[in-house]
Amino acid sequence: MLHCWTMWRLVLLASGCAMAVEPPPEPPLPVPIETMWADTIQQGDLIALVPGTGSYDFLPATIEPLAGNRPVVDVRAFPRVADDAIVFEQAIAAAHRAGFSNADLESGALTFGLWGAGFTRLHAFVYVSYDGLHLPIEILGGTSACAHGRVIDNLLGYTTENVGRDARALYAAIQTWSAAHPGGNAVVTSHSYGGAVAEYLAFELPTIEERLGPLANGGTIPFTIAAGVPALVVGYQFAGPSFRTLDGRALYEIDRPDDPVHAMNPSGNPDGHQYDILIGDAYLGDYAGAYGVTTTELSCRGVRGACPLPPH
Repeated sequence: MLHCWTMWRLVLLASGCAMAVEPPPEPPLPVPIETMWADTIQQGDLIALVPGTGSYDFLPATIEPLAGNRPVVDVRAFPRVADDAIVFEQAIAAAHRAGFSNADLESGALTFGLWGAGFTRLHAFVYVSYDGLHLPIEILGGTSACAHGRVIDNLLGYTTENVGRDARALYAAIQTWSAAHPGGNAVVTSHSYGGAVAEYLAFELPTIEERLGPLANGGTIPFTIAAGVPALVVGYQFAGPSFRTLDGRALYEIDRPDDPVHAMNPSGNPDGHQYDILIGDAYLGDYAGAYGVTTTELSCRGVRGACPLPPH
């Protein structure tokens, strides 16, 4: 028979084993896409907006005839502007995800600069968003190779030569801004052909910097957002829908599954190329209407869901 003290020790040992608890697992590291917004968009930075094919016809042709040197342009009042408002709403959504409020953006905490649409008279205007935000827009200049005409009119313009030329011109415009804001970074939001230009700039940035020189006082382009990007232009293939890092910088390509431009399917529904998501007349509120930035829900001409795909 065991001594009672020995039995008591065995009980203590057994209960100790039963009560032993493994240390809790380390919490998972944040997914980079979740942290990238706040990591790369800081007060005083530039968000460069690069619209796509036909941007002159949608934007300057509508906005420049308006009275004044800084007209107010409500996206809900100008259907042509609404057709090409994607880069504005993307930029707002990106800033919201970085922690900026509407009041911050209206007061100029960030510079929003539009490049490539072909403005000639105006240097600035105020964009009134689907959420009612009055966003100051500066014109960075530039006319992209595909700023005039429809996609079908520009098919022969989707070349590496044009994309490269426009990417260097975009970078030069960012350099000009940087010289006036030394040390500020530039995040790029873009769509369609503009997405091809922005993505080319992201991939080829070291070569372009070497050719044209750096941004002022250590500024850089840490984050590029490209939506509705053609799968390729003649001589150059793009990333496809993904988030990836490039030597410490980030590139986020967003493509709707029903986007005929990305799919290079001319028989597809052109409304699949629209990345501002509205249900009826309601923008998905609380900063949640920019496809791929604040929502993954789809709509097609205000109806919930994807655009119908053409029959095979």
